Amino acid sequence: MRETEHGINYVRFENVAPEDIWAEIVSLFVITFAAPPYNEAPEELQSIAQWGPAALAGPGGRLVAARHEGRVIGFALSQRLDQDSSWLRRLDAMALTPEAVFSPSETVIVQELAVDESFRSRGIAKQCIRELLSDRLEQDAVLGVFGQASRVREMYGHWGFSELGTSPIYGGSVTLHALHHKLPWPA
Repeated sequence: MRETEHGINYVRFENVAPEDIWAEIVSLFVITFAAPPYNEAPEELQSIAQWGPAALAGPGGRLVAARHEGRVIGFALSQRLDQDSSWLRRLDAMALTPEAVFSPSETVIVQELAVDESFRSRGIAKQCIRELLSDRLEQDAVLGVFGQASRVREMYGHWGFSELGTSPIYGGSVTLHALHHKLPWPA
């Protein structure tokens, strides 16, 4: 566990996390992604209660929970690319340059990142990513951002992520931007 100047603790979980942490993560995930600009269906977002722990349990699985006064206010979740067939198909469908083709067993996916709205713009998301991507064995990190979340895409660009390409999702109603960062994450 690591504490920052704002009294926020960052707790890293490898392969498994307590049920009470998952309950808080599910709640934060639903609140975050049911709101604009994402507007996803809350009942579908609840599925993180099943796939989240499964992603964490697999190779490359890591969860970082940002806690303030005993509650989760942010989190980041990863798993290795070779564990996610939908991401493999998505990247295969993009016209990637030869230098942007990654070894699936040496690439980590940032599956999710969320911060409680009242705690945004304090560096919590960046610290969650830093904790998620530091000390990794993989060589590359990828993530996806919805097209309508242009401010989030800008944020990742400021952190050094570059765009790989786009892919239609949800029957073409949403464009997903795939972003990349070389590892190791800078100190």
